[in-house]
Amino acid sequence: MLKKRLIKSALVTFAASGLARLVEPLTGGRGAILMLHRVRPRGPRAFQPNDHLEITPEFLDEALYGLRRLGVDLISMDKVPERLAAQKSSRFVAVTLDDASLDNLTYALDVFENNRCPFTVFATSGFLDRSALPWWLVLEEIIARHAVVDARSIEGSEAEIVGSLQQKNDAFRLLSAQFQSGPEQEKQQKIRDLAADNKLSTDALMNENFMNWDQLDELADSPLATIGAHTVSHPMLARLSSRQVSAEILTGAERLEDELGAYPKHFAYPYGTNAAADADTFCQARSLGFTTAVTTRGGMLKGGGRDNLVALPRLSVNGHFQDFRALRALFSGAPFFARPAKA
Repeated sequence: MLKKRLIKSALVTFAASGLARLVEPLTGGRGAILMLHRVRPRGPRAFQPNDHLEITPEFLDEALYGLRRLGVDLISMDKVPERLAAQKSSRFVAVTLDDASLDNLTYALDVFENNRCPFTVFATSGFLDRSALPWWLVLEEIIARHAVVDARSIEGSEAEIVGSLQQKNDAFRLLSAQFQSGPEQEKQQKIRDLAADNKLSTDALMNENFMNWDQLDELADSPLATIGAHTVSHPMLARLSSRQVSAEILTGAERLEDELGAYPKHFAYPYGTNAAADADTFCQARSLGFTTAVTTRGGMLKGGGRDNLVALPRLSVNGHFQDFRALRALFSGAPFFARPAKA
């Protein structure tokens, strides 16, 4: 937490000093793609190990209002390629949300409509079908609800003691690391076994936290909404075989086409880091017909033909940094100037 506070303080200070505005012409590029996940009021529970993936509706509203005050155009992902190809363009932001959480409909949509802001939701088809589970949420809920957890299915012990807040946070970090290091092909079964061993109703969990197809269709009816693909089961694609990668991406996209009537133009790589999405993965996304594909690698969009449209960087709108001055510092591009995003 100390490291997070120091980073936030440094970003806020950088923006408040006026330096962000001064360096932006050199470091800011054409604009950026913002990466969000969940948008909902902060819950009362002390144990929230995934709160970096959440922002409040109030902060989303503040961020969109602040960007407009800066003269930034808020555009859809459909407009990004032409903006990058143009000889000259005002600076812009495209807003994206990963996974298709229910709060994207129940909370975020109102904020986007009030701000007339286009947005793209990258939908994981298995979450919508209830055939795949978000392991990070399952693990959080099990640890939150119990003092002792049976974690044998994910390489933990039969009786992980998680009574105190510190024990819960420590167990989440340890078990997450162990789980993520395992074979990618086994993860969905392992997380289902974990839920069964600890008597967690995954149907109820998914219905409370993720959209179903009817709800995604309702969201897609908004003229501001674009729906992109995000695989079937949210794996680290670079750890799969070429055939498995193609199946994950294509099947997820085709499910969206079946339900919504159009093949998606845009794709987001699950996790999106260097370890999760590599050059071979980018080639697969291009060959499967996507206009753009986005990573989670931090960076600005450059324009002038210098951007790989199937390996675009994004700026993470992190739940730990819910201060517009921190976002203002990131949007200056300065934090990424010395380490441009790899493509």
